Amino acid sequence: MTGRVCGIYTAEVAAQEMMEGQECRLLANVGIEGDRYAKRIGRWSDRPKTEHQISFIELEVLHQIYDETGVVLTPRESRRNIITYGVRLNDFLGQTIRVGENALVYVEKLNHPCKYLERLIDKQVMTSLLGRSGLNCQVISGGIVRLGDRIERVL
Repeated sequence: MTGRVCGIYTAEVAAQEMMEGQECRLLANVGIEGDRYAKRIGRWSDRPKTEHQISFIELEVLHQIYDETGVVLTPRESRRNIITYGVRLNDFLGQTIRVGENALVYVEKLNHPCKYLERLIDKQVMTSLLGRSGLNCQVISGGIVRLGDRIERVL
């Protein structure tokens, strides 16, 4: 199973609009350089957990939500760091994945949508995201991640 990175998003502080980038640097046991969680000023930073270091969601899920509900949830509005295509992310739960050439990420848990997201983007998406809201992960070893990079399970 391999997929590709098709979006990279970070926010410097909690509730700030996500900024799109062409690449990012993953820092081991920290997260994405410059992101709110790496700086420990994200929404959940008062309850630090390794699973908050980086998040992923499938572009296909965003398209499915539109097809099912007519609600447009853009990659930026999903508030996930890495947008993927071509791979079913939920299948990686409890495993280590390689992102790009050398970054390794441990998939700790499935992301659970919340009302906080709905308040930030002013769209009713929580129910639509249940069971497919992406992944929350820990960065095991760092590296540069770029648009188009491969995502694959480490065997």
